[in-house]
Amino acid sequence: MYEFKDEFERKEKNIRYTYIYFIFAVLINTFIDIFDLGIEKVSGVRIVISLLFFGVILYFGLRRKFWAEVMIKFSVWLNIILLFLIITVKILGL
Repeated sequence: MYEFKDEFERKEKNIRYTYIYFIFAVLINTFIDIFDLGIEKVSGVRIVISLLFFGVILYFGLRRKFWAEVMIKFSVWLNIILLFLIITVKILGL
């Protein structure tokens, strides 16, 4: 189906923002993995494997593979929901 120029630009803008949010989510998850207070030893293998996994997903997402875009959107929305849950728990003191 054909799209108008403004519709295409809006979709591209949304996709770019999704990739930026995904990169921020990866950085935050890596930061949490490195500075996890419950573990005395940092698992370097876990960090490297997760960064490779997220890198592969981002690579295929930039190549416009449908399954990678779905995984990126799912990851972004999951991190947003978890952020709201964490904030709610911290505010309510549960």
